[in-house]
Amino acid sequence: MNFADKIKKSWWVILSFVFFLNGTGFLYIGLKHNNRNWIIEGLAYEFPWFFYFILFAIYQMGIPSTLILSFASVLMIISIIRSFWVAIKLVDVYENNEKYAIKQTNLNHRAGTQEPNSNLGVTCCICLIFIFIVFAAMAIF
Repeated sequence: MNFADKIKKSWWVILSFVFFLNGTGFLYIGLKHNNRNWIIEGLAYEFPWFFYFILFAIYQMGIPSTLILSFASVLMIISIIRSFWVAIKLVDVYENNEKYAIKQTNLNHRAGTQEPNSNLGVTCCICLIFIFIVFAAMAIF
């Protein structure tokens, strides 16, 4: 894959640098690759901006909206770092299609059992959302 193709497939990283849109890149790539964890991550990055607009409409530039704005800015920095990380991993996947191709396997698992830590990404995102809700509640009160 040449350099121009890498740029074309990683254009969504630019959205991480835009205020109020830093989670939409993850929403796009999550929908494109049918990855639920990236969709949840994109929503987690957009959630503070949504609350900021609500609190700004109510309190103008009061303490709650300032705290949410600072929290959203920290999440924006995290989303920039994370988007570069995901883009680099995706370029590796694009370049090595045969290495990451899905192969048919016959697994002898019992029905209804899951491997340990299989829901770790979802649990982490739920914890992030819960922490954000607690932070928002403390900012309001």
